[in-house]
Amino acid sequence: MNFLYIVLGLTMISGISAMMKIGNNINNLMLLSTFKESDYIQSDLPTYDRKIMAFLDNYTGADIDVCSFIKEKFSDTLYENGEIFLSSGKQTPSSNSLFLGSCVLVNKDINHRVIIKKNNVGTYNLFSCYLKDETFCPYEVNK
Repeated sequence: MNFLYIVLGLTMISGISAMMKIGNNINNLMLLSTFKESDYIQSDLPTYDRKIMAFLDNYTGADIDVCSFIKEKFSDTLYENGEIFLSSGKQTPSSNSLFLGSCVLVNKDINHRVIIKKNNVGTYNLFSCYLKDETFCPYEVNK
């Protein structure tokens, strides 16, 4: 019986010391990598996206005119129509059905690209990004 108490006591001590060692290892962790800062989040683009979404929530016109409507709301000089890509013949290089029938607006001053598409529920989806070196968003790449 005493032997059993000794074994249980040693098991508890080894378990406690293992937990303490794990705790010390966690406290002494050194970050090997850092989070990549997002140019989108650091900019005013989320504010612009919220304004566009508010306009879209109140839009009742024809689907084909939605980008023109948004351009008018911001003034015609702030956003321009997205360029037509030779690879797709559309304003997006993507062949993904997610962007089929979408229209694109670009603000070159703030490097903002906005893709607007009506969804199956009758409301609009908005996809946007901060443009770095490309003329389209990274998620528009065909894979």
